[in-house]
Amino acid sequence: MRARLALVSGGMAVLLVLALVLAPVDLRLAASYATGHPLEVALALLAYTGAFVLRAASWRPLIGARVPPGKLFTLLMGALFLNHAAPAKAGDLARMYALSRWGTPAAEAVTSVVLSRLVDLNGLLAVLVASWALAGSGGWGEISLPILAVAGVAISLSLLARLRPPAFSGVRLGIVGRYVGRAREALRETTRANLLRSFAFAAPAWVLEAGILLVVGRGLGLGLSPAEVVAATCFAVLVAAVPLAPGSLGTYEAGMVAVLLVFGVPAESAFAAAVATHAVKFLYALAAAPFALVEGLAAVRKERKPDEAGVEV
Repeated sequence: MRARLALVSGGMAVLLVLALVLAPVDLRLAASYATGHPLEVALALLAYTGAFVLRAASWRPLIGARVPPGKLFTLLMGALFLNHAAPAKAGDLARMYALSRWGTPAAEAVTSVVLSRLVDLNGLLAVLVASWALAGSGGWGEISLPILAVAGVAISLSLLARLRPPAFSGVRLGIVGRYVGRAREALRETTRANLLRSFAFAAPAWVLEAGILLVVGRGLGLGLSPAEVVAATCFAVLVAAVPLAPGSLGTYEAGMVAVLLVFGVPAESAFAAAVATHAVKFLYALAAAPFALVEGLAAVRKERKPDEAGVEV
């Protein structure tokens, strides 16, 4: 974990140095704006935190067991740190494990995290499409491929829940077959009403997340409309979801620059905005480390004193 964190931190530093070389005046303006408008910066960070509060509310309807919203928020913040500090999206695996330690059956814990990710992506795409239309930039072909990809995943999960495999498949596949069967049952128990309730919280979270770029854009004098700010943020996150580099270094910037260029922002300013926004989010993720520590200590305590209502495997 330390090596990964050092690698991502070093990569972020390199991007900041490159941005300083390409757009030193822009970054100085942004820094001056941030120091001169602390209330706007605080509101942007508060909005970013609010996005995770909404995601916790979005996750809750997808869990069969009753888990306090505060607990889900803590798990999400801990996962945010782990996704930056550890490889292979370890935060999602930690969420699954923590839910199972809380008392949620393992299959339901895994299914809820997968479904929450899928609902979150659909919320992202819905907000992206809406903001793209409001921005009036055209170029719909640029976002058609990710929409089809997410739709394909949704259809696959729907088929998994409805198809009935042969009776002998569970015997042949052993423990894997049993887990798949339990996951199918958990998917079947997830109602459309719960999915819609989850989506209703997930979609506006992406609007709140755009607050950081809004402040950075004002500091750089980009003159972006709210719809353009939201569209650039959503597309950058969508591109960064492809695990091509640790901490989404470079991919996040590439996605945001591509959209900002469409909106008429000069290349140097677009790159400075993307790097500054990503740096703020990276520092925020590092600040979430105490949440991961709290959950880790809680898991250790439960291992030392097993819960009588443990998870049946």
